[in-house]
Amino acid sequence: MSTLVPATGSPFDRIKQTRPDGSEFWSARSLQVLMGYSRWQNLSPAIARAQQSASNTGLDVPREFVQVGMVTGSRNPSDVKVDFELSRQAAYLVAMNGDPNKPEVASAQAYFAARTQQAEMVEQRVADLPAWAQAIHALVDKQAAIELEQQRQARQAREIEARVDSIEGNYGEFTALGYAKLNDLPTARPWLAQLGKRASAALRAEGEEPRRRQDATFGLINVYPTWALDAALAEMSDAA
Repeated sequence: MSTLVPATGSPFDRIKQTRPDGSEFWSARSLQVLMGYSRWQNLSPAIARAQQSASNTGLDVPREFVQVGMVTGSRNPSDVKVDFELSRQAAYLVAMNGDPNKPEVASAQAYFAARTQQAEMVEQRVADLPAWAQAIHALVDKQAAIELEQQRQARQAREIEARVDSIEGNYGEFTALGYAKLNDLPTARPWLAQLGKRASAALRAEGEEPRRRQDATFGLINVYPTWALDAALAEMSDAA
């Protein structure tokens, strides 16, 4: 399970996720929204071109573009939607293969170009360090990995609480309240209503509707796949 790392500044930072081993990635579904694509089918050609570019330059495509499935509320295998966990390099290639006429794509290109340059500079500086300094750097990285694992465990505990207290649906689905509790977000009713409204819009852009379920206390409630709530949060953060 990945950990969504809270961040400030660029909306592309806010949707970045980090695995327990410290490797970072961006969900292609979340990136779709920030790049200004209303439908997944519109972004898919850019992903295909990015994969071809990666292959042509000798990158390990399955490793850089980790394909994952997301349950949409049905147990029918055909209802599992494709997503990709994109490495920084993969996300950069997707941005570079997007529609150049979209200002959102230009923003993505600028962001990932800067991130790539920063990472290359850090890697070069580490390579230039003496052996003793590289050893200290490795220890710092190890400590950071331990802290990330602690964060993952804390998030897992919050997830259990959110699932019990917030009436979420199937695995990978949450009510707006459950998602907010899971990610330490505001739980005020107007804020949750806005989150749900935007998540619903993200689903409808894909030709879907929020799944509804009956609750003994709250009556009919909406539940949303995590990707739709991630996209809604990214939009709200960008508009703030």
